[in-house]
Amino acid sequence: MHVFTPAQISVRDTAAEAARELSKIIIDIDRQTGHSKQWWEGLHLLENAGLLRLHIPKEKGGEGADTMSLVLAQEEIAKVDGGYANIVSHEACAYAIFTHCQDEALRERAIKSMAEGSLTCIAITEPDTGADLAQMKTTAVADGDGWLISGHKRVASLAGAAGMYLVFALTDPSLGTRGISAFVVDAGTPGLSVGEADELMGFRQLPPADVFFDNVRVTRSQLLGEIGGAFKLFAQALNLGRLGGGTQALGVAQGAFEHALAYAKKRHTFGKPLIEHQAIQFSLADMATQIEASRALVYQVARWMDETDDTTSREAAKLCAMVKMQASDMAMKVTIDAVQVFGAYGNYRENHVERLMRDAKVTQLVDGPNELMKMRIGHALIRGV
Repeated sequence: MHVFTPAQISVRDTAAEAARELSKIIIDIDRQTGHSKQWWEGLHLLENAGLLRLHIPKEKGGEGADTMSLVLAQEEIAKVDGGYANIVSHEACAYAIFTHCQDEALRERAIKSMAEGSLTCIAITEPDTGADLAQMKTTAVADGDGWLISGHKRVASLAGAAGMYLVFALTDPSLGTRGISAFVVDAGTPGLSVGEADELMGFRQLPPADVFFDNVRVTRSQLLGEIGGAFKLFAQALNLGRLGGGTQALGVAQGAFEHALAYAKKRHTFGKPLIEHQAIQFSLADMATQIEASRALVYQVARWMDETDDTTSREAAKLCAMVKMQASDMAMKVTIDAVQVFGAYGNYRENHVERLMRDAKVTQLVDGPNELMKMRIGHALIRGV
């Protein structure tokens, strides 16, 4: 049903091959915490396939891929693991933010570092704020020709493995979200420290950690965009991230469905294959239909973003919220049903579907819970968007 360009097919096939290799080690990686040796092996599979630099232009050392290619790559990786698929999206979002760096030397250095495989931590969320950025407490106080950053960030993905940190801090607390600015901070900068990797239920291959800033000094050149303009930068990246969240949900659901279908064909009960029982057929039919409906929405929005080059408008925000909400709710239902097809065996950790079900739950939560997506969609409808 879907027609792709040769370049898009090439990215998809490359990602599928990386996913096949990843599937051989993912169960072992999932049982470990943080950035283990095997975690890095999995990451290098993505890096060697060029999946961590998809959005970076070719002249900057990247793949120069469009949004549709980014979606296809995430979907293939998410069939095996949602966390690793999210890293692909995470790096694309980081690149989108880096493009707003006013200092040309810093921008080129940051993008070159990304193209060479350095990971990025986007440090936004705080212990008491969650999605409510207006309550941010991390500050950047003017100091000579730069700023001193102090604060505590929570749930900072890839914090323990990043070479650079995109830090959002208040430069004018009286202005709320209009007083938030963004800065680039290199790993190893005095005053920056990272806590232990958090234990997660799902997306375990995207281990977050706390990041602490104790009078971390940055120069004026390390400012991203305008002073007080970080919320707009974040919104652009967040739309791309929410499209990615829906794509990861789509891949997770497809992966779980494929495992359930294969098991139903080989498992025999009461003298015949499981799939010949009508109840199982109905369940698989529902799964397949729901997945295809979500795929149509995900692909259509990706194509729309490529055709319009729009990632920041209210229309883009509404569509990406729809993708994220619809696909993640679908993935949760499909993965639960996939586990049910396996019966008691679906509860075993050696079985891929239980892990994919955990990943599906996370897709309903990351980049804003689905209740927030409904609010975003509702506000757009009120405005006539």
